[in-house]
Amino acid sequence: MSIKNLFLGAAMLFSATAFAQQQQGPAADATDNTVPQQAQLVTMASDLVRYGYAQKAALPLIQAVQIYKSLGVTDATTGETKAQAGSAVTSSLTKGGEVSFDEAKILADATTFADGDKTLLALIKDTQKASRGVTTGPVRRTDRVLAGYTDTWHFTFRGGEYAYVIVSGDGDTDLDLYIYDENGNLIDSDTDYTDDCVCSFTPRWTGTFYIKIKNRGRVYNNYVLVTN
Repeated sequence: MSIKNLFLGAAMLFSATAFAQQQQGPAADATDNTVPQQAQLVTMASDLVRYGYAQKAALPLIQAVQIYKSLGVTDATTGETKAQAGSAVTSSLTKGGEVSFDEAKILADATTFADGDKTLLALIKDTQKASRGVTTGPVRRTDRVLAGYTDTWHFTFRGGEYAYVIVSGDGDTDLDLYIYDENGNLIDSDTDYTDDCVCSFTPRWTGTFYIKIKNRGRVYNNYVLVTN
């Protein structure tokens, strides 16, 4: 077979595959949101972070970072980009305090809250030195969505492999979570009245999925996005 015919054949195969995928409808099947224990622990860590900041308590913050490390949660640094769109909401509301999901900032603030307590400071030091768990653990993004805006992230998920997305905010506004495939089909959503959101699905093939985080409140919301 000539090189020209080989390329033509490959192009036809690619076109046929893409066409077949479009004809199959949504690129994933939503699950019943039964989240694995690993994801439940991530949510627990977020609860500890919010509680620690609300109470200005070092121990819950330390425990949150310990959970992240034990699960091998790492910061996603490549392959994902964010777009932001919406209409700014003006408000006289003010934030009661800043909540951070960045590990270094969490431990720095825990040090402040420890107020010289030697036991807590020793725990912080040990936590800073602790190695992470499995390198194939979940990845995390921390960011801020403005009032009235929607953040859109895109991630690639593998076909046939269970996937979950967790979003936890700082507790000040309602966040809604939506998952779309590359053809604009809604795969799953979590639209309750909290800023703790969970979606799970199984892609039918490897492809790009869009994660949309809508802030329905009147102040910005610092959030953590965790996915496997």
